This record gives sequence, C-alpha cells and structure tokens, in this order.
Amino acid sequence: MADLPELEQEEKQAEEQAEVQMSAGKSQRNFFMGLLMGIVLTLIFIFVFSGGWFLARWQMSGNGGNGSDQGTNASVLTDPDTLYKLNEVQSLIEQNYLEEVDGKNLESWLFRGIAYGLGDPYADYYSAEEMDSVMAATRGEYHGIGVVLLDMGIAGGVIVEEVYAGSPAERAGIQEGDVLLGLDQISFEGMDLSEVVSTIKKYEDSFTLHIFRPENESEMDLMVYCTDVEINYVEYKLLEDGVGYLRLSEFTESAVGQFNDAVSNMQEQGMEHLIVDLRDNPGGLLDAVCDILDEILPEGLIVYTEGRSGERSEELSDNKRSVTCPVAVLVNGKSASASEIFAGAIQDYEIGPVIGTKTYGKGIVQARFMLSDGSSFKMTTQTYYTPKGQNIHGNGITPDIVVETEAASEEGSDKNSDKTDNEAENGKRGNPATDPVLKKAVEVLTEK
Repeated sequence: MADLPELEQEEKQAEEQAEVQMSAGKSQRNFFMGLLMGIVLTLIFIFVFSGGWFLARWQMSGNGGNGSDQGTNASVLTDPDTLYKLNEVQSLIEQNYLEEVDGKNLESWLFRGIAYGLGDPYADYYSAEEMDSVMAATRGEYHGIGVVLLDMGIAGGVIVEEVYAGSPAERAGIQEGDVLLGLDQISFEGMDLSEVVSTIKKYEDSFTLHIFRPENESEMDLMVYCTDVEINYVEYKLLEDGVGYLRLSEFTESAVGQFNDAVSNMQEQGMEHLIVDLRDNPGGLLDAVCDILDEILPEGLIVYTEGRSGERSEELSDNKRSVTCPVAVLVNGKSASASEIFAGAIQDYEIGPVIGTKTYGKGIVQARFMLSDGSSFKMTTQTYYTPKGQNIHGNGITPDIVVETEAASEEGSDKNSDKTDNEAENGKRGNPATDPVLKKAVEVLTEK
C-alpha cells in the first residue's frame, strides 16, 4: 500500500503528458488546416482573377460579341494543343527540312492560312511591305512602273497580274503574265514580292528589265522608266446633244478628284446630261464612292451598313452637289461592290435609269486591321444596303432597262480567246455607233 502514492503520481504525470501531446497534436492539426485553407483560398482567388482577365481580353478582342459560336471557335488559334502542334512542326522543319527556311515568308503564309481558313474569299493577310503597296494603290499614286505584281510562292517567280493603261510598263511593252527575272545586273531569284518591289522602286530613272514571256516561252530585255505614276481611273468626252460620257474603272482616292475634274471640264463645254459607265468596275473604297455620289445625290442617305451584332452605320450626302443634270448609269455582270452602291443609290433616288445587265452582287464590306508590326489582316465585317434597303449581296442590282450586249464566250473556249472577246467588247465602248448600251442611254436621256 505504501507504493500507491507513487503509482498515482506516475499515472498523474502520464495523464498530464498525454494532455500535453494531445494539445500539441491539436495545434499542429490546426496549423496544417489553416495552411491548407490558405492555399485553397489563394488558388480560388487566382482562378477567379485569371478567368476575369481572360474573359475581359476575349471580349475586348471582339470574340464576346453576341454570344455566337464564331468567337469561341476562333480561340483554337491559341489553344495549348494548337500551340503544341505548331511547336512540333517547327521542330520537324528544323531537324529534317532540306533547304534553308525563309522565316519571313513562313510567317506570312502562316497568317494567310488563317485568312483562308475563315472561308471568307475576301479575307487576306498583308505584310508591312505589302501594305505600303496596297495603300499606294488605293491612293492611285505611287513611285514605280505601273504594274500589279503577284508572288506565286512555291510555284516560283513574281508575275505581272495587271498593267495600268498609260503607265511606263505599258509603254515599255510589258504584258500581263510576264515573269520578272531581274533588272540590270540584279537577279530576282530567291527574292519575295516585297524585295522585288523595293528593288524596282530604288530606281529614279530607266533600267533594263529581264522578263520571261510564257506565251512564246522566250526571255527578253525591256527598257523601263521608274517614275511617279498616277493611275488614270477616269476617261471622258462630250458626245452630241450635250451628253457627257464618263467611264470610271475603279473607286480610289484619286478617282474622286479625277471624276470632279472631268465633270467640271464637260460642264464648261455645255454638258446637259451625264452617263457614268461602270461596266467591269470591280468596286473600291466606300469613302470614294460616297464622295462621288455626294456630288450627284440630294441631301439624304447614300448607303448604310450593318455589322455582325446588327449595329447600323450610315453614310449621308449634303445638298451641295455639283451635278444636277439627269444621270444614267451603265452596268454589267462585272460591276461589283462600290459600283453597285453607286447604281443602287441612283436608282433609289430616281436620278436616272440604270442600263445594261444585272450586276455582280457583292454587297459586303471588308476592313483592314493594322497589326502591331505594321502588317494587316483583312476580313468581311459588314453588309451594305441601298437607301431604300436593297440587299445587294447575292442579288445584285437589276437595271431599269436591260440591254444584253456583253460578249459571251462559246462553251469550250480557252482563257486566251475569252480575253480576246472581252478586249473586242471593250474596244466598242464609248461610241454610240458601236456600243448598244451607250446608244440606249443617249436615246433615253435625250428622248430620241
């Protein structure tokens, strides 16, 4: 019995030690639980903040839109799987491709591929160097030889897509389809389009241009002058009975001034009626066609556009017009875009008759968006409507007076014969004796 107090003391000490251990265990558990909760709350905060940030970026980029799938589907471009696959392709090229890679060209075609993937036939990508040429073309003035060039890429070579009338290139004998090989002692081999253009523009005088002409499979040298070229988009003359004839080939910045000068000149000669020939005019700048229509229409709506979310934008005319005489417009199946805006507005305001054949039916607007490095991305952004709400896209403008005169190529004819037919048809224009559409317009305006 004498040992009992010692046992009780030991038990008491054991109990106290156990309580201390339990207390320590609780504190430790509380510490870890607090730490865990802190981590969880931090992760939730990061997730919410990041999600909000990405959502804001997504909406700012225009993908939020009206909740359609269009914006969501575009996010595949920055999807981790896409970026991983792109990295795989890069590694494959670096490890296995036989030739030296032109990184600049690779980048351009990467973005052109995105434009192609939209399924929009008018979408495109332009490098910073190409944008210089594009902007010069829209102004209608630039330093060069007066041609539109096309880079064939993997097909090889830079070819002449178009030769401007009255240009140094036309005077030198350059033709559409010619392949540019070099100039003087410089070869264009291995150069991309921007390098060829910049090489040509460095010249202030004449040089010898080496070309290959596919039609006769021959090479030749042509002496060409590189000058400040102003493209002439307007041809005009005063016909009998005070009828002014004005042919407009494209709506550009410089075409506005050329139109006004031509009208003023014919008014000084006694113009009482005006015929505007827009046959084969593919369109051009919305601002340009509105500036020209502003000289013809009374005060009111010229055209309006609607975008993806249904927002409406209007172009208006004042009443300070310089053309107050009756106006007739000539159109055909190749009159498109801005030409259809022009014809539709004249028709809706009943300024005069639209004569010819049904127009192309391109009633959509493209916009170019400048990117951070000076390049740009073009895509369709709006649909446009005439003042009375005609939807041109896919429908075209139906003439008030239909005159079927366009040269139709026979079934099975090749491209060269089609071109010959078109050139023959163009050669008849501007003379009422050989141009039935113009003849009809003169008759209607003068009531003969």
